Amino acid sequence: MSSAQNETFSPRNLSVFGALLFTALILGEVVFSRHGNDEAPVGVGTVEDIAMRLTPVVTIDGIMAGVTVRSSDDSAEKSPKQLYAGACLGCHASGIAGSPKVGDKVAWQNRLGDGIDAIVTSAINGKGAMPANGGSTYSKDQIYAVVEFMLAESGL
Repeated sequence: MSSAQNETFSPRNLSVFGALLFTALILGEVVFSRHGNDEAPVGVGTVEDIAMRLTPVVTIDGIMAGVTVRSSDDSAEKSPKQLYAGACLGCHASGIAGSPKVGDKVAWQNRLGDGIDAIVTSAINGKGAMPANGGSTYSKDQIYAVVEFMLAESGL
């Protein structure tokens, strides 16, 4: 054996290793002991628990069960603010994909150059990332009312 190996397995190193091993065993049995704890963790590692954790959160059947067919009259009695909250808020509140934020007077003034009818036509036909009718089933009059609402909220 070389002198480096003799230093590695020296009595002093072996006694330190033994003391550390003894301390770890004592800590494991006394401090972290499970013998004094009669309650086992509930459901951890059981087949039922694992199956529950593996079930999908969302399924197609679950989505389809929650889909309700709207009649065209559902949105007829809603205010422009409610219509805005139903279809436009998601993008126009935060400015997603370059949509003008409600409250951003400058952004709306730039689009208002051709008149409100041009904005309504863009909303009906879709523009950029915005789908036709803003992704809603609103009528032309409802879209016009929502555009007027957004312009009024933007100070125009």
